[in-house]
Amino acid sequence: MNELTKELIQVAAALAAGCRSCIEHHVPKARELGASNDDLQEVLQLVRVVKLTATMKSDEYAEIFFEQQAAKLNVISQSSSCGCGSGDCC
Repeated sequence: MNELTKELIQVAAALAAGCRSCIEHHVPKARELGASNDDLQEVLQLVRVVKLTATMKSDEYAEIFFEQQAAKLNVISQSSSCGCGSGDCC
């Protein structure tokens, strides 16, 4: 794999992780290696699709999980603990 491809992958990972300092580090490096505005926009578009799809799928899973677990969620006893540390259910 060439260095530009590696750097574009790192830009994509930084965008996906939402790491501003990583983006600020890897975008200039990618540009130094020859990345164009079109290259960077394509990376951004690809990452957006993945992030939006992951968010939607997570939300869909949560809705199904809430429905399936409704009875259990309403019957949390004082002795049970989910491990969240909030104190409300633990």
